[in-house]
Amino acid sequence: MGTPTSVRHAAHTTAATRPATGSIRVLAPLSPAEVRRGMRISILEGAIANVHITITGAIGGSVFLTGFALLLGANSFQLGLMGALPFIGQMFQFVGAYLEERIGNRRALVLYGALAGRLIWALLLTLPLLSVLNGAQLAIFFVGLACSYALNGIAGNAWMSWMSDLVPPQQRGTYFGLRNTVAALAAMAATFLAGQTLDAFRARGHEAPGYAVIFGVAVLAALVAAALIARQPEPPLQPGARVSLAALFGAPLRDQGFRSFMLAGTGWALVTGIATPFFSAYGLSVLGLSFATLGLTAIVTSAVSLVFGPLVGRLQDRYGYRVVLVACVLGTVPLPWGWILSTPTNITPLWLTAIFSGVFWPGLTQGLANVLMDRAPRDCRGAAMAAYSALTGLGTLAAGLLGGAIATLLAAAQVTLGPLTLTGMACIFALTSLGRAVMAGVFWKTLR
Repeated sequence: MGTPTSVRHAAHTTAATRPATGSIRVLAPLSPAEVRRGMRISILEGAIANVHITITGAIGGSVFLTGFALLLGANSFQLGLMGALPFIGQMFQFVGAYLEERIGNRRALVLYGALAGRLIWALLLTLPLLSVLNGAQLAIFFVGLACSYALNGIAGNAWMSWMSDLVPPQQRGTYFGLRNTVAALAAMAATFLAGQTLDAFRARGHEAPGYAVIFGVAVLAALVAAALIARQPEPPLQPGARVSLAALFGAPLRDQGFRSFMLAGTGWALVTGIATPFFSAYGLSVLGLSFATLGLTAIVTSAVSLVFGPLVGRLQDRYGYRVVLVACVLGTVPLPWGWILSTPTNITPLWLTAIFSGVFWPGLTQGLANVLMDRAPRDCRGAAMAAYSALTGLGTLAAGLLGGAIATLLAAAQVTLGPLTLTGMACIFALTSLGRAVMAGVFWKTLR
């Protein structure tokens, strides 16, 4: 980007593009009716896409993704590496921002990037069935997963920029609260049915075909979501002139408020990502839970979020993001202890974690996204969002690798905290709890 004003998003202003003839074609902003239609389509698309996301763990991981990796022979360090792979997608958001700057067509980037990234699962679901690969399945899985994250990263950056322009700022809290609620309903149904299906196949000794079935459903959901994306109106965006990558991505870093938020987001990615890859593995291997039980905990979280998601959105619109987001960060501090305090014969603390996750995580998810939309400089929004994703992705990468290393080193260790004795992955859960408490203060200071 040559200057901070070289790109202008046109949700409320008129944009112009120069066709080959040299004349200027004026692109009018979307009408209110088109904006409303786009928002309705996005709610439906979010529900369908969330079926794929929930089953494959395309964003934050899932019990099915962890179980699939374990089936392919992943160890603790490799689970940590899997948790670090989303960094690839966040780095590729730079590519998405660059392409957005050059071609000015966010719909195409979202449509083809997301579709290609999600269709990779049509290959991955066959891996356990391909004994001819002679043990190479795990390596192919990691390569395919990395490619999927990369393509989804390109699409994700363009989608955030698109939705930032489509949804009026004063409606974002309420709108995304509703959209996330509908998506949570889809997640509940997908989690329950996928868990029941997989457990049924496992009971018959056919776990690999079970994964093929549930991931096949995820691929079908991706196709339906793509059809909806193709119909969603896009506010016009003026393609920028040819610029250097340094200029394109240097502009948002010069904004102090945005730069501070990026650093806080990176810290949050680090303290949460260190434990994320291990919760499902802990439930399966230490607590001895079935996929159906783990899936049910996710359903409980989604059910609670149906109530608190819209409420949090309204609270954010009324009181601002700072108070609500920091309160939700504090609310997540004790959640990892639900896993630590559970035993194979008593998982009551885990059910409490599932319930309160539904209370506090919607505020975090919506709050961070809304702050990003609000603080990203408007004249270089795509680049700003890519820079945020890349930097927080570094936190995710470091967290995943560090968590994997710690899990490996502490596999047989015991740490005593008063009456509690923590072993293996439970030590990581205690670390993430402490880190979340620290980040509450960081966010309070940053979001002033």
